[in-house]
Amino acid sequence: MQSVAHILHTLRCVSCSGNLTKATDGYSCSRCNRAYRATDSCLFVIEPSSSLHSERPDGIVFRLKLWVKKYPKLFTVLNHTLGTYVGKSAKQCISSLPKGSVIVNIGSGAEIIREDIINVDIDPYPGVRITADIHTLPFKDSSVDAVISESVLEHVKDPIRAVAEMRRILKPGGLLYIVVPFIIGYHSSPGDYYRWTTSGMRELLKEFKEQELGIAVGPTNALTYILREWLATLFSFNSNSLYQILVVFFMVLFAPVNLLDHFLKHYASSPVIAHLYYFIGTK
Repeated sequence: MQSVAHILHTLRCVSCSGNLTKATDGYSCSRCNRAYRATDSCLFVIEPSSSLHSERPDGIVFRLKLWVKKYPKLFTVLNHTLGTYVGKSAKQCISSLPKGSVIVNIGSGAEIIREDIINVDIDPYPGVRITADIHTLPFKDSSVDAVISESVLEHVKDPIRAVAEMRRILKPGGLLYIVVPFIIGYHSSPGDYYRWTTSGMRELLKEFKEQELGIAVGPTNALTYILREWLATLFSFNSNSLYQILVVFFMVLFAPVNLLDHFLKHYASSPVIAHLYYFIGTK
């Protein structure tokens, strides 16, 4: 994967927008002298916060997701087997961009889409090159060729500001790939705030020139998601721990059923109850 040093020319200080330069133990701003800690693999624009992982109603599932994210290959396998993705993928979307392009995956987790992509997240999962706040990204104006953000905006307190940041860092004509949820239950990562219809998605991304908007994950996944939550609630007998264990059990049990979305994606009514939508646009 690309190192921070390879894209240093695209980075800026989040305090004053000054240029970053290499320092003894990381990087520093040439204008305000703000220091940024760095390891061999990651630049820390923000430091990981233990408060993000405090106790919550879905704590068992949340901790399980955190554990899986420590193992990128396992994360990728589970991500593609427990759900059925039927839309154009991020990898397909950026396939025409040559090696050496500056591509940023915001809220990447441990996912490795392509080796030259810069992964950005609030936590330093394996493969993350920059820890940063999506509301204040450490990239210069018009410095990035493509931005990817999959199933992230529902976890962001101010998605309008986050989208404005994505637009700011994109070059004119730069590519945007976004995935957001429609029909889905509560899932913290670390918070969960919003859902979008197709019209709501267009309103959120109205400053971009739309190329495609379609189903990323279809209605069967939406059904099994809600059904597993309902069944887990019914048979948990009001035990939160048992409820979370049953959620995982039914998630695995219903995974083969989700394959029906490969057929239903062709039905005109499927978007009405889709699980996730994807949007491709340009600045």
